[in-house]
Amino acid sequence: MKSLVFAAAALASAFSMLAADAVTAPAHAVFSQPVYGKIAAITPRCSQNPDYPIIGRVAGYYSGFGRSQRLSWVGCFPNARACETWRRAARSEINPPINLNECTQRF
Repeated sequence: MKSLVFAAAALASAFSMLAADAVTAPAHAVFSQPVYGKIAAITPRCSQNPDYPIIGRVAGYYSGFGRSQRLSWVGCFPNARACETWRRAARSEINPPINLNECTQRF
């Protein structure tokens, strides 16, 4: 339990920069793996942030529950720094080969 509290505190501090921009995952979403929901919860949705000029994409595989599953996230960010912070966090949750890992201009 203590390690879970520590991990939650570490995650919260790592994403403090994104806290104002983060959007929670939809209430109806069902995630087959906790890692998908963790990153999805800190990913600002492009549909909810149409004026954000930077788009981030990360895609790869996650090995868990005895199998490998493809995961991907796309988010829009107010600046490149916020996107890079998010990208590093999302990338850390997936295993090589990483298929997509970028922050680019949206428009």
